[in-house]
Amino acid sequence: MDSLARIEAKEAEEAAAAKAAQKAQREAVQAQIAAAVETAVAEATAAQDGASGASDAGGSGGGNVASNVDWNAVPVSDMTLFYPGQASFEWVQNGKTHGGARPFTKGGDACTTCHAKELETIGNKLVAGGELEPTPIPGKRGTIDATVQAAHDDENLYVRLQWADAGHNPAPFVDGGKMDPDNQIKVAMMITGDGIEYGDQAGCWASCHADNTYMPFDPGADAISGNADVAAQLEAKDTITKYLTESRTKVEIKGRRGKAQGGWDKLKPADEVAALFDDGTYLDLLRVYADGSATNGYLLDRRVKNDGEIAAEANLAGGMWTVVFSRPLASGAPGDVPLEAGKTYTVGFAIHDDFSSARFHHVTLNTSLALDDDSAQINVAKQ
Repeated sequence: MDSLARIEAKEAEEAAAAKAAQKAQREAVQAQIAAAVETAVAEATAAQDGASGASDAGGSGGGNVASNVDWNAVPVSDMTLFYPGQASFEWVQNGKTHGGARPFTKGGDACTTCHAKELETIGNKLVAGGELEPTPIPGKRGTIDATVQAAHDDENLYVRLQWADAGHNPAPFVDGGKMDPDNQIKVAMMITGDGIEYGDQAGCWASCHADNTYMPFDPGADAISGNADVAAQLEAKDTITKYLTESRTKVEIKGRRGKAQGGWDKLKPADEVAALFDDGTYLDLLRVYADGSATNGYLLDRRVKNDGEIAAEANLAGGMWTVVFSRPLASGAPGDVPLEAGKTYTVGFAIHDDFSSARFHHVTLNTSLALDDDSAQINVAKQ
């Protein structure tokens, strides 16, 4: 016990030192951004009114989305987003491929229980190529260190993410090296709804299946078109977007006797899917693009965009990306998970950097979020 206490004390000391170093680095970057913005605004013409001068790239700038928020007074959460490769939700639950499958499925462990302190190791291993990454991108980083801040007033949630740009590393399997040439970055936040098995343990990982785009059992356009009824219900042509297991009659996990993992074509009838949606069984999905445009939607049987409110901006200044977005706390709109005081929510973040798309992103593990609760990883502070 004495040895354990010494080890825990040493780990706590190392964690405190790392946190202090991250804070110092963050403050230095913020000073760099402030200087870049000041210079850009000074050089902007009166006609431009500074609207585009604050960015090196991207941007629906101007800081209007959260102009009422004092970000200096909002708690900062340091988040490590790591590269997941082809580690699907089926892979996670399969004891042959994932040693933590039984503690996860039988013991109730969350992904962070085992992996919170080894994300850098995991990301760097997967991004280099191997069984879980058959098409590596040379030079792509294994992790992204980001900061997340969240605030609210009586009506809206406001979220700000910041992380360092890493330059361009062309994808060798894409003409021109850019999978999504129109978007240097994309940011997604997913909020876990009700009735999702393992939802609180895994967060958005519950929607990542072995038959999604660029995954090992991606069925391809011919198989999709050959199953006309399912393709029509999913509005799918070439690929299968992320989905929840609850929307399928069966999802193959083990892949025994050559069976394809996943369950893209085992779709429940439309009325059953609609009933799940009415019960709040979905992932609320908010997405922001490099030009500051944004979409609101959800994941259930497929990825859907809806008319839910969202406002956003994205800017690159001083080598640092800043993405800010807001949405109503409780809009009442279908597909929006209402955020209420006294509740803790499981959320997940994804960053597609360097013109990437589909699974070639960086993601968080299950992350807790709550309003005015400093026990949550992300404390949404009242402003």
